[in-house]
Amino acid sequence: MFRKSSLVFSATLCIAAFTASAQESAQFSKCLDQAAGASGKMLECHKTEVGRWDPRLNAAYQTLLHRYKDKQRAQLQQEQRAWLKHHLSETHRLAAQPEDIGDAAFLQSESFELDDLITRTLALEKLVNQK
Repeated sequence: MFRKSSLVFSATLCIAAFTASAQESAQFSKCLDQAAGASGKMLECHKTEVGRWDPRLNAAYQTLLHRYKDKQRAQLQQEQRAWLKHHLSETHRLAAQPEDIGDAAFLQSESFELDDLITRTLALEKLVNQK
């Protein structure tokens, strides 16, 4: 039963990570390769990659905040708050999965966090570039 759950979980992680994988840095891919499946090292790779994307997200958001006025600005703020609330709650929910999947819960949480961060960053950067 555990083996079957692990296989399903692994397949889910691969599919979820596929979307963002085209945008992840070469350093991240290299870090994961060097981690050689060690979950602690993989978590550090994810944290480092989040650290690369977070400033991009903030820069795009700040650019749009300065560009937008009144209703458009208020809408952006409301959307960002909603995204952040969902982002944090889902990241925490995934990390708190039942103990039967162990470190995999943290890896799933980190994968979601990174994928969601990349998706939101690219969406905001697209708006920045529309001028």
